[in-house]
Formats: sequence, C-alpha cells, structure tokens
Amino acid sequence: MQKLVRGLGVLLLLVWPSSQASAQDSWTPDQRGVLAAVGRLSEATAPGGTGADGYGAVLSDEFSRWTTGSSKVTGKQEWVDGIGEWFEDGWRVTDRDQTVLEISVLEEFAFSRRIIEETYLGPDGDATKSRAALSEIWIRGDSGWLLLRANVDVLDSP
Repeated sequence: MQKLVRGLGVLLLLVWPSSQASAQDSWTPDQRGVLAAVGRLSEATAPGGTGADGYGAVLSDEFSRWTTGSSKVTGKQEWVDGIGEWFEDGWRVTDRDQTVLEISVLEEFAFSRRIIEETYLGPDGDATKSRAALSEIWIRGDSGWLLLRANVDVLDSP
C-alpha cells in the first residue's frame, strides 16, 4: 500500500514532459522491460497464447481498468475472469499493431501511452476490429513490470 501511495505522489512527475522523444530510435533497459511486459500481454491473447492466466500474471494485484465514458472501473479478478470467458467462447487477437508514444520511468513506476489497433477472430470465423488509446501506469515487480492502471479511450476504427 505504501508503494501505491508513493506512486500516486510521483505520478505528477511521470506525466510531466519527458526527455524521451515521441518517436524513439532506442529504449533504455527499463523502457525495454515495459515493452517486454506489453509483449507478454499481447502474446497471452494470441492464438496459442497463455490465455487469461498468462494475462493475469502481468497485472498487479491492485490493477484497475477504466474505459473513458464508462462509469465502471474493473479490478484484476473481474478483468481476468472476463478475459477467461472471452477465451472460452473462442475469441483471439489475430492481428495487432501498436504505436508507442511514450514510456517514462521513475524509480519503480513507469507511465506509457500507446495506440493499439487489433483484429479479433471469433469461434465462427467472425472478425471485428478495435482501435484504442491507452494510458498506463506500471509498477516494478520482483519478476518485471506489472500493469497497475489502464485507462482506455476507444477510437474510431480505421
């Protein structure tokens, strides 16, 4: 809990303009660590991926997710259960394209901004697309970066 309170205190520093350019040619080891965690989330939802358990392993116990315009904030267990049902129904992410706008790291916290376009394939071959802007807070865990907060703004699909 103390880490969380401290994290909220440094959050202002995380969102302060970063020295990192929006389109980076190289990433620091900490930024690469956040990108690796993002990759584990992506791999979990792909065909043959690790599914809800693998996805949940990248989430902090204090994880929460909010979609702009919604009145609901979802906690870790509810989110992982929902992903589990999604997998059981036969859905997978078959194509993903992301643009990483920023990753700022301060001690044990990281702040990322990304735009993601995904194609979902359903059990009957139905495909649907989604495009969203994500603002995320990560916390350094014993085995790598864990997603603490995700704010999602659904964008018009291309």
